[in-house]
Amino acid sequence: MKFPKELFEEPKLVVIPIVDVLLAVFLFLAIMAFKTPFVSVFVQLPKGEGKEANLKVLSVVIDRNGKIVIGNKVVDIYQLVKILKSKKPFVVNVMADKDTPYRYVAKVLSTLQSLGITNVNLILKRR
Repeated sequence: MKFPKELFEEPKLVVIPIVDVLLAVFLFLAIMAFKTPFVSVFVQLPKGEGKEANLKVLSVVIDRNGKIVIGNKVVDIYQLVKILKSKKPFVVNVMADKDTPYRYVAKVLSTLQSLGITNVNLILKRR
């Protein structure tokens, strides 16, 4: 069968849609490859000499049931306030594991804030 010459076109390869699709696939793979749950910051600390500072550090452990432990002693939030007022620590380490509900940690943090303790380290334990 013969086609009239006006209706017949030679096949062409259109490159622009192919480039658009490849660019979209590349961007998707690049985003997925560089998406990490951890962010690390490298800091070069200054060097110096002198005596070590004797900072008063108090460690507070919160378990998954909301029990607050200082040393080997289980305390409630009111006893924690008394201990913090008497010892007046410079740094407080708050330790909890991944099963500890955030409300218990937030309660201790708000207590520390109300007492004016601003140097707080949050330490998470893994099982």
